[in-house]
Amino acid sequence: MSKTPDAVASARRSNMAKALERWNQQANTRTASLSRIRELGPGAGDSPQQLAKWVARENARALLTRAGLERRIGTWDPTFYAPSEAARQAARPVARLVNAPRPGTVVEGFATGFLVSPSLLLTNQHVFPRYVDAVDCAANFLYERQERGINEGTYFNLQPDQFYFADEALDFCLVAISAQGTRGEALSDYGCIRLIEATGKTLRGRPMNIIQHPDGGPRQYATTHNRLLDILDQGFLHYETDTAEGASGSPVFSDNWELIALHHCGIPRTDAAGNILKTDHSLWNPEGDEESTVDWVANEGTRVSSIVGALKALQLSGRPAELLAQLMEQTADPLAALSVNEAVAVTPLRPGLPDRSQNIFHISGPTTINILSHAADSPASITSSLSVAPAEPASTDSAPAVAALEKTLTFDLDYEARPGYDPDFLGVPVPPPFVEGAQLAQLYRVGDYREHAASARNVPAMRLSHLDDDAPLELPYHRYSLVMNKKYRMPMWAASNADYRPEVRGDARGRRGFGGESWRLDRRVPSRLQLTNSDIYAPAGNFDRGHIVRREDSCWGQPGIDTEYANADTYHWTNCTPQHELFNQETPDGAEYRNRKGIWGYFEGELAEQIEAGGGQAVIFAGPVLGDSCVEQDFGKGPVHYPTRFWKIVIVPKDESRTPELLAYGFLFDQSEVIKEFGLDVQEAALDLAKAFQKQRATLADICQMAGISLAPSIMAADQHKSG
Repeated sequence: MSKTPDAVASARRSNMAKALERWNQQANTRTASLSRIRELGPGAGDSPQQLAKWVARENARALLTRAGLERRIGTWDPTFYAPSEAARQAARPVARLVNAPRPGTVVEGFATGFLVSPSLLLTNQHVFPRYVDAVDCAANFLYERQERGINEGTYFNLQPDQFYFADEALDFCLVAISAQGTRGEALSDYGCIRLIEATGKTLRGRPMNIIQHPDGGPRQYATTHNRLLDILDQGFLHYETDTAEGASGSPVFSDNWELIALHHCGIPRTDAAGNILKTDHSLWNPEGDEESTVDWVANEGTRVSSIVGALKALQLSGRPAELLAQLMEQTADPLAALSVNEAVAVTPLRPGLPDRSQNIFHISGPTTINILSHAADSPASITSSLSVAPAEPASTDSAPAVAALEKTLTFDLDYEARPGYDPDFLGVPVPPPFVEGAQLAQLYRVGDYREHAASARNVPAMRLSHLDDDAPLELPYHRYSLVMNKKYRMPMWAASNADYRPEVRGDARGRRGFGGESWRLDRRVPSRLQLTNSDIYAPAGNFDRGHIVRREDSCWGQPGIDTEYANADTYHWTNCTPQHELFNQETPDGAEYRNRKGIWGYFEGELAEQIEAGGGQAVIFAGPVLGDSCVEQDFGKGPVHYPTRFWKIVIVPKDESRTPELLAYGFLFDQSEVIKEFGLDVQEAALDLAKAFQKQRATLADICQMAGISLAPSIMAADQHKSG
């Protein structure tokens, strides 16, 4: 499964809001801590327990450094080149994550990762949110700028089939990696960076260094403006170290080059209204502005101790258990046996005094320890006195409600296993609509899919051995199915199972909790047969991307991935139709829209409440009216059609019996008047709230005739709107 920089960037933004919320929650604590650090130096903002742990480890480090080993070069500026041998060694296990190289293709980098055992690589969960996302990806080591140009480095394929684990809350992912490179290189030559469970590895105010592959490019060392700002009990750190896009999954080191955290996202500066600001103090537009223009106030990383704690709780078997055990064997603190004098009282020293804590501690490979240090006066002298620039006042802005900061939708990439619409959902058969006559030729059929799968790459498999080529292709999704109309590039009909019973609605997240509107193509259908953003929605500014199967109707099931998949599946272009914003939205934004409702959105909201009150379950058929009532218009990419009418049929059980009698209700909605009155390029008001749904009622026979569909006799007999 190939990845793209845009996919990772979108996923990274989903973590931004959570990080910003944690940043804002710590505002008062951080301000007080930084004030003490300005006065007394690094460590003044930490608890006595944290200070004692740090001193004990530094005392132990001092005992090891008495052998008089190589000194470290002092501070350095951001650079493509390793500023010291210790930095170069620390960088060897760090890799650029790429799509697996193939002949005739350009390798594209999208994130950073690093080896933490002889067989496992660590990166962010948002880089590989699921097993399939790591398939066909590779780690590119030694991709770096050298005097004669960029060194291509080596490639090692990831092996999620051997080991894969991801933790969304802490945003980390462990994945297995091949022991041999694509040209036979040995992975063992690169060593690894140990995950040391011990706390007390650093103090607030001390430096934090990052090795990263920003923008998927050559390795860079971020070692300036790199102060640790805060240590959070929730398992995160806040720091000032500069990063860029592509830094997701980078290792964060102390000034001793000991791994402290896994970098995962940035924290933007916001104004009092929660809007994200750019470096020129103007508002950042997520639709048009690059992330590089954001005024970042800090970065956030996941603490190594928290990652190790989460891994300890895993219960695995077989080969994954062996690989995890190999990793966990290396998590013990190598300084623990020498960590003495934990009770020594430590007084942070004032800024400007000489720094004697410039040790470099890096473990490369399973047993080799490289220690580089200034000569130590004595164990008790290893206290922190790093010069620290005055801190800016901490922002207390509230977290922004910006679409760019929403969680990224989680799509199920296993299309073959989608269950689709369940006709037995209500206890008695409710067959989906079908099409006969002249319009049958307009439908996307099984033969069309087979031809598409034979000629195009990345077409998901479908189980169709029992179907003839002429049969319309029912595309199954989570909780619904639909049939596409090739001429109009929209669904001909959709059939969905809606369940509003409390026992299946245990996932309390709202729309933002699942993610923003991230529409995607369904690769089972050629892209030319799907109406997408650039075809109509972007140029026609007043058209919403209108769901045919409503998100809320499908978003039910077991809390977690079950509802994630059901929610995201409604965001396929195959389920989308152009609907005027003041037809589609139940409550349009803006003071000028007061006392007004979008009739389609208003109806859907009312319908959900009635389904819930009536027992909770319903079958819903819906679609646009495709035919002479559609309007043809060229929005810049050739003529397209948009519908003016939409239909919906709601089928509910009369009671709770095992084989209930069915009740069917049909409705027709027309958006032509609002389009005629308010156009497609200006945002104006829509229909009056006073308009009742009585006007939208229609018999099933009328809907079938207008929409070009047919229904089973049992459904037609259940029509509650029949004349007379």
